[in-house]
Amino acid sequence: MRIESRKAFFTFLCLVALGLPSFSWALDEFNLHISAGISPNTLLYRFTKEKGFYREEGLDVLPIQAGMLPGIQGLVGGNFHASQILGQGAGAILRGLPLRIVMVFDTRPLNWLFASKSIRTVQDLKGKQIAVSSFGAALDQMTRELLQKQGIDPQRDVVLRAVEPTPNRIAALMTGAVDAAVLNQMDRLIAKKNGFNELLFYGDHLEFVTAGAVVTEKTLAQNPGLVHRFLRGTMRGFLWFKSGEPEVVSRMAKAMKVTEREAAEVYKGARQVWSADGTIPRSLQEKMIAFQKKALKIEREMGPENVYDFSILRSIKGELTRG
Repeated sequence: MRIESRKAFFTFLCLVALGLPSFSWALDEFNLHISAGISPNTLLYRFTKEKGFYREEGLDVLPIQAGMLPGIQGLVGGNFHASQILGQGAGAILRGLPLRIVMVFDTRPLNWLFASKSIRTVQDLKGKQIAVSSFGAALDQMTRELLQKQGIDPQRDVVLRAVEPTPNRIAALMTGAVDAAVLNQMDRLIAKKNGFNELLFYGDHLEFVTAGAVVTEKTLAQNPGLVHRFLRGTMRGFLWFKSGEPEVVSRMAKAMKVTEREAAEVYKGARQVWSADGTIPRSLQEKMIAFQKKALKIEREMGPENVYDFSILRSIKGELTRG
């Protein structure tokens, strides 16, 4: 019996040493809130997991789709370790919740305002209903800002409707439940195929960060190693995503169920607006804070160091550079 037990124990050690995937229990679970629907930002997290970057950091990252507001509420409540949503995340910070943005994917929004076939200009939207995301979220804030720049009062001239999750906005537009809707890249393809009119590309008019990673101050303070491993895996996926166009486009086409030509269009659009290294300069941090304070009618003073913390990401950049 002793000999058999020793053999079994020795076999066990060999399997562990070989790192066989059957021992997934050794990985630390990491619950990640992502937005509903399919976009380059959500696919980045999915592909990073599929490529094994998180596993190599000892993590089993579980991307969980939820609405923007419920996701941030879940993050604050401890149901998520991190969230992809930076618009609602920054808004929560400005309202006093203990969160920090630790990584930024984009510097300009990849969103479009599409309208029914009878609406050809932004001015034609007066008296019409527009589907945005939850009130106070990034899309809502950006839409109000752009409408004002076009001479339309978002409070009086139009009716903004909070429609989530993301796929519900294109559905509302196609069924006529709303007259216009703010769409992402995937839904833009559908809208174009069905003859809806593109009124605005948000990226032409605004600098705005919408996606990346936001965590709680508690997690940063009590478990910085967990955040470091998560960000290291994400950064490796981010750099691969930006440089591995052929493989990324192939994966995107399958995930989005579109042609490779359409996937390449989506990919190139995303790459144009993504940050260089997962961070943004202080000038853009200050611009984001000022923009959101105005949109949310918040008067309290708040500096970039109270909203953003890229210290871990910068140390990871040094590690990857040396590696």
